[in-house]
Amino acid sequence: MQKTIPKRKLDYEQMFKATIERDKEFDGIFYVGVLSTKIYCLPSCKARKPLKKNIIFFETRKNAIFKGFRGCKRCRAGYFPDESPYWFDSVCTLLKNEVERKLTEKDLAQVASVNISTIRRYFKIRFQLTPLAFHRKLRLQYARKLIETGEKYRSVSSRCGFRSSSGFRKAFTKEFGLSPGQVQRVQ
Repeated sequence: MQKTIPKRKLDYEQMFKATIERDKEFDGIFYVGVLSTKIYCLPSCKARKPLKKNIIFFETRKNAIFKGFRGCKRCRAGYFPDESPYWFDSVCTLLKNEVERKLTEKDLAQVASVNISTIRRYFKIRFQLTPLAFHRKLRLQYARKLIETGEKYRSVSSRCGFRSSSGFRKAFTKEFGLSPGQVQRVQ
């Protein structure tokens, strides 16, 4: 059963108690800033709790960012509730539009203007895949679509950015449980 949060403004002691108890019901209601590190967290964050004198509370994430705080990487306060980072759309657009070539991590980092480890970490959390594995899935789905529309799988492999037809066949079979030839024969 969800706890009802009072309509009135929470005072410092109520917010501090919710933070110490790591109460998830207050996530998004307020954010906890740590003055000594300039990091803001969700009240439920599992990180070690700071000294009371080092805690400041913010009503919104924007207020925390305006004051120079950055989101906690442990509780992902910068992405709560499930907001994508500012660079995510440009990376996804690149991944979806470039299914006919193999991208590199350098390509992704240039488009996003962030470190590739940040992109990799976010993709692993959101999709349980690296960005390049996610891109390979998109390329394989595109390849299957081409094969199902009548194209020969040997030409599809190079068209979708695979260097060898044997590597393509292996990846395709692993992804779909059927070889490209079997999919082609069904058509």
